[in-house]
Order: sequence, then C-alpha cells, then structure tokens
Amino acid sequence: MAKKSKKKRRRPKAGPPPAPNRVEERDDAPRKRVDPRTLPPREPSFNGVFIRAALVAVLFYPYLLFIAGESSGTSALISGIAFVAMIPLGMLLDRFRYRVQSRRYEREHGGR
Repeated sequence: MAKKSKKKRRRPKAGPPPAPNRVEERDDAPRKRVDPRTLPPREPSFNGVFIRAALVAVLFYPYLLFIAGESSGTSALISGIAFVAMIPLGMLLDRFRYRVQSRRYEREHGGR
C-alpha cells in the first residue's frame, strides 16, 4: 500500500499585515529588580488603611457567621464595628511603622 504524503499547509497570501510586537519595539533595557530596603519608606495613606480594614472586616464576617456560630445580623454588626475601629488603629500603626522605617533609612543612608 502506498503512503499518502501530507498536504503542505499554505500560507495566506492576502489579509492584513501582522500586528507589531510592542515588546521588541522598546528601546529601554529590561528592568532590574530593586531591593525594597534601599527605597525610602512610603508615607502612610488613608486609602491603604481603609482597604486593609475593609478586607479584614470582609474576612471577619464569614468567620463569625460559620465558625463562631453567630447570627448574620450579629456578625454584620460586629464586622462593622471592627471595620470602624480598625481605621484609626491602622493609621496609628502605619504612622509608627513609617517613623521607625524613616529613622532606619536616615541612619543607613546618611540623610539623603
């Protein structure tokens, strides 16, 4: 029995040109990883504290509901109180962290 040869795949002769590769067009060199300890500390922001408090409150609600066995209303109330309490506490802790990191940065980098 004779073997059938595979049909060669033909390339299309018409159509739009291929899209340019934007990665190859960049002239800058690949970015190097920067050690975060060499960067100056970031100032505390209300937005960051608010997001962290909301995330913790959202995770706290199912814990109270399913694991602690509280009712849904009680779980929501306690999560809301925890959210409100975490905002000033988070700002306080962020400011403390920033002061400690700033002192350390100034000491290691000579006041730059």
